[in-house]
Amino acid sequence: MLEYNFDEPVNLAGIGSIKWENRDRTAGKEPVISLGVADMSFACPPEVVQAVRERAARPVYPHTRIPESYFEALRFWYGDQYGLSLEASDFLCGTGTIVSLGVAVRSFSRSGDGVLIATPVYGPFFEMIRMNGRQIVEAPMRLDGGGRYHFDRQLLGQAVDAAAAKGTAVPLALFCSPHNPGGAVWDRAELEDFLSFAAERNIIVACDEIHGDFVYSPKSFTSLASFSGYADRVVVISSPNKTFNLGGFHASHFVIRDKNLRAAVQNEQGADGFRGPDIFSLVAAETAYRYGGPWIGALKEYIEETIEDALEIIRVEIPMLRAWKPEGTYLIWLDASALITARGLKDEAELAHCLETEGRVKLSPGYYFGHEGRGFLRLNAACPRAECLEGVNRIKNWAAGLV
Repeated sequence: MLEYNFDEPVNLAGIGSIKWENRDRTAGKEPVISLGVADMSFACPPEVVQAVRERAARPVYPHTRIPESYFEALRFWYGDQYGLSLEASDFLCGTGTIVSLGVAVRSFSRSGDGVLIATPVYGPFFEMIRMNGRQIVEAPMRLDGGGRYHFDRQLLGQAVDAAAAKGTAVPLALFCSPHNPGGAVWDRAELEDFLSFAAERNIIVACDEIHGDFVYSPKSFTSLASFSGYADRVVVISSPNKTFNLGGFHASHFVIRDKNLRAAVQNEQGADGFRGPDIFSLVAAETAYRYGGPWIGALKEYIEETIEDALEIIRVEIPMLRAWKPEGTYLIWLDASALITARGLKDEAELAHCLETEGRVKLSPGYYFGHEGRGFLRLNAACPRAECLEGVNRIKNWAAGLV
């Protein structure tokens, strides 16, 4: 395997990084370590950097068609990484995962309809439902003693039934696999159970699979696109954003194996005037999918070790936090309820504020992920190990009253 230096810090100052810029800047205090926004703090794969430079050096940037080679790169990635054989026609392009979630909401529901989500879940799920004039139909997941979430078929049914009792149809569910923020990697039986429920209730499932390349042994990733028997109700949404740290580009894709579902998405995109990702996003994404395998393989090993080191500090030295190793993603979900109580704080939002302004480390507060996220914090471990562990030690010092 090629050698990559993931310990080398990258300079995020002055480039408009939300992760870097959106943090407390009180004069006279040391800079805040940002472990909140789920961008990685690593240089992108060198092949991507080179390809973008070469394209930028050609000083004409016209309206650009999506080349067939782009879809071939996607086919290669799904076959090589997930063992899934797809046709180029199974893919549609998008301009970002969140944008694509909105497209799915508009394609498969009407104004006033309900959209089912199992919570806690990635905050933009709520935003895309509300901002498109739909109703949030929220079913809580169950958290077991090992820190793993499980969706509950009975609770899903109760949520849909409660909506129906109010006259609200629920034609669509937004699903997250692997799970953000909890890190669960659903196995095939769990996924089939969810799809079976959706089929019984005549619900289409739009699934965010953007963290699918961050799965740790012994778990393996199963895409919903692999369930050919449910192809008429599955829309997969993904992107090179998380895998290759390309959040500033605007490339995503749908995997839709059913022609009717595909036509619905194409019609909605057409109404938006969609013509495809921009020139540089196409170059970056195709290059990443063609040549980024060794890079992400090495990075995943590095991040897994960082997570394990961070969890060791938390378990041994921060007893008022509870945390478990995620099965996937580069995110650590922290139960901070005991710490909130011990410090006499109102909630996890106040705790996050105190950690940022006093402890000088920024995490994502749990309310962002829905009611089931109350009392939790989310920590992003995708940064140089020394930076992550320094952030965890700052949490430790603040919790111990040392700062």
